[in-house]
Order: sequence, then C-alpha cells, then structure tokens
Amino acid sequence: MRVYQLLGTIALSVISALPANAQEFNWRANEGQSINLMLNNHPWSQAMRDLVAEFTAKTGIKTQIEIFNEEQFRARLTTLMQGKSSDLDVYMSLTSREGAIFEKAGWYADLAPMIADKKMTMPDFNYEDFGASIRNASTFGNRIVALPINQEGPLFYWRKDVFEKCKVPEPKAIEDLMPAAAALKACDASMGAWAARGLRGAVPYALTAFINNLGGSYATPDGKPGLSQPNTLKGLTLYASLLKDYGPPGALNHTFTQVVELLGQGKVAMVHESSNEFANIMRFPGRAQDLGVKVLPPGRDTKISKPVAIGWTIAISNFSQRKPAAWYFLQWATSSEIQAKLIKAGVAPPRASAFQGSDFNAWVSEIPTRKAWADALIEIGRTGTGVYQSPTDRIPEARDIIGTAVQEIVQGAAPADAARKADEALAKLQ
Repeated sequence: MRVYQLLGTIALSVISALPANAQEFNWRANEGQSINLMLNNHPWSQAMRDLVAEFTAKTGIKTQIEIFNEEQFRARLTTLMQGKSSDLDVYMSLTSREGAIFEKAGWYADLAPMIADKKMTMPDFNYEDFGASIRNASTFGNRIVALPINQEGPLFYWRKDVFEKCKVPEPKAIEDLMPAAAALKACDASMGAWAARGLRGAVPYALTAFINNLGGSYATPDGKPGLSQPNTLKGLTLYASLLKDYGPPGALNHTFTQVVELLGQGKVAMVHESSNEFANIMRFPGRAQDLGVKVLPPGRDTKISKPVAIGWTIAISNFSQRKPAAWYFLQWATSSEIQAKLIKAGVAPPRASAFQGSDFNAWVSEIPTRKAWADALIEIGRTGTGVYQSPTDRIPEARDIIGTAVQEIVQGAAPADAARKADEALAKLQ
C-alpha cells in the first residue's frame, strides 16, 4: 500500500511540475465536431483548402469549406448574418473595410476571452506577433474580432530590363514617376508606361501612398474630409495624371486583375499593385528575372513613405454554436507553422517571426525578386497604415466617393473642383 501511495505521490509531483499550459491546452479537446467555413477567393483560401486535412488530423475536427469570388462571398455572408444563421462558423473579413459595420451589427464573436483562456489557447500563440496595423483594425475597445491571415499592401513593380534599355533611371522619389513614364513612352510607344487601379471603389487602396508621401492626408487637422488640402490635392493629381496620360485604354474599369494581367504579359513597364498578387505575377514567363519590386518611392521633399498595410482576417460568427472548435481552427490557421507553409504559395505572413524563419529565408533566397518582395513587406509592416479613406464608419461609400474624384480628374475635371465636390459628399457620411 505504501508503494502505491509513493508511486501516486511521485506521479502527482511530476504532473504538477509540468507547465500549466501543457496540462490545460489539448488540441483534441473538440474532437468529433464539424465546422463550416466560408472564404473569399484569395491565395490564402486556395492554399488553405490543400492544408486543412492537417488540421483535422491534429484536432479531430472536420471542416466544410466554401470559397466564392468576392462579390458572391459578400452577398452570401450578408444573407447568412442578417438571418443570424448558426450554420456558418468561420468566415474571412477585411476588417479595415467593414470591421466597424460588422461590429455594430453584432456579427463578430469576441476572441479576447478565448485568447486569455489557457485551456482554449495554445501556449505559444503570441498575439502580439501579428502586425500592429492589422491588429488595430480588428480591435474595438476591449474586443478582438478577428485574427490576421496575411499582410499586404500596394507595391511598386517596374521592368528593370525596359528601364535599362531606355536608359531611364529607377525612380527614387515619387516625383520621378511622371518623368519616367514620359521617357518610357518616348522610347517604346508599343509598351504601356503605367497601369494602376481606376475602378471607383478600388482606387483608394493604390492612391493613398501618393497622398501620404506628398505630405497629404484624407482628413483635416480637426477631423473633416480633407481632399482639398494642397498636399492631398498633389497626390490626387499625380495619380490621376499618370492614369490619364500614360495609363492603358479602359483604365477606369480596371482593378487588380487587369493590372496584374498587363504587367504579367509584359504590356506595361510600371504598376502600383498589391503585394498579394506577387505569386500570380511570378507565374508569367520572364517576370521573376526582369521585375524590380519595392515600396512606392517617398516624397523627395517630404521624405515621407507611408504605404497602406492591411490584411484579410478570419473571424468567428457570433451566431455559431461551435465557437470553441472554430477558435481551434483560427489558432491553427494563423500559427507560425502553417504560415511558414503558406509562404510558398505567395501568402505574406502577418506574424513578424515568420520573416525570420528558416523556411522563409530558404524560399526567398532562391530568386532575388522574392527577397525584394519580402523586404518590401517588412517595410510596409513597419511603416504602413490601415486607413485609406476619410474618417467615417461608412468605409465602402467613402472609398467610392474618393475613387469618383480620381475618375473625374482623369476625364478632364479640374482637380480642385473634383476634390471639393468629393469633400462635400464625404462630409455627409460623418
């Protein structure tokens, strides 16, 4: 009897000596459950569909994944949320766009209590490892509504071979873009000099760094719409002028799909487009060898470089009946281990630690262009902003108004008139 007691005492001592989290957290805690995911068509989603079997093997939780193109995705999500459906557990969200609206509508489950619960959260989760701008876009008061799944922002891509052939120097300041475009057009009229987003709602994403780098802001010092401010007007005018004078036919109907296609096919020499499209661009023959990639050049006089830095996130529906199982998926999908695998699909990790991982370093060292892309991502993560519209919760509407101002300038309106008109419309949203 004493032997058994002694053995029991030893066993209890060993268990009590283990780290508390090792005792409490268990990947198999929700084994046998099934969760439903709805995702936007995105490189992350495509890669996740191939990896999700690993999640089931690790946790015993089964998944059902639906992937829709963005317009269909948003329509379907709205229908399910407005109906308070319990069928949906996990969904993607661009919190920098719709976060405030979804939060007011009560569509997000609060992740903060789950993060704080040692029984529900893996010991090495480390929430602060995610980029600050994306974390901030997903935080409302004390509520955390989503976890980042990627980091992205517009980058400046240029054809180094064409610049060399035409003896045009690499743009070092944002003011160099117009002279470079003029020189490229004069050198080779068969190739477009410039392409960027012209579709109304898509414009602000690519426009914002032009405004910021030239010393402008979407808001006045007292928080009112500020497109008419002199430096902001400079950014609007430069962006619109590049599209008007050097952009492709039909530019006002273009978003990332057309811009990427033009660059990939070798039909344009410069673009300002999402870092998230890097993998798609690299699939075109020759682009891995001839492209330069960096953050949009800073203002020559201002010395400002303030790009957009955002990221898609994954959230748990507030109406889900399987929140613990859904939370396990969020942790797994955003873990350092999975992010290291997603890098090879061209999905930029939102965790700072992933940029120092051996897998990441091995991948970027294979092709110099990858290293340039990675360095640019590190820079936008450090210096970027998640704000690319005037102050309002009605973000999609604000971005449409800003994009309309750019379109009007391209079509011949005086920049000051288009900006004033936009400011008046934006003021009604506040």
